[in-house]
Amino acid sequence: MTTILETERLILQLWSPADADALFEILIDAEVVRYIADGRPFSFEKVKEFLIWAENYQRENGFCRWKAVEKSSGETIGSCGFARPHGTDEIELGYLFARKVWGCGLATEAARAATRHGFEKLGFPEIIAVTDLENIASQKVLEKIGFQRRGIEIFGGDESLVYLAKNPKNIV
Repeated sequence: MTTILETERLILQLWSPADADALFEILIDAEVVRYIADGRPFSFEKVKEFLIWAENYQRENGFCRWKAVEKSSGETIGSCGFARPHGTDEIELGYLFARKVWGCGLATEAARAATRHGFEKLGFPEIIAVTDLENIASQKVLEKIGFQRRGIEIFGGDESLVYLAKNPKNIV
């Protein structure tokens, strides 16, 4: 597996078709996907479509939403990385984790490392993150890692709270 970056407890890697079962186990949990896409658990077919998207997106852009692997167990426990929201040129940070690892700081650890990687290795001038207005846990993660509220905006036809982080090298 190609490793993108490592943190104290995580490895972010490229996805492969062999990851379908592990990702499906995460994405069938209604609480995990509550604020993702249509908010409904993913079908196995939808998981396979995501994996194809991730492979193609990585090849075309040099980034995607990568697989998050827990170092201690070697288990796939989520996803963290970047994409461009439909219809924009902005770079969006996105992450999700299996419910069994919620509350132990892994989302914060992954999001912080991915953001640093986006600025230092990929050269992004700024990164946004889009959260559901009710997703307080995700908002807290973003605030912990230095994102600032940009405001409420329409994304995908819904009102969302948008956060922004600017590359420190570009701040005068």
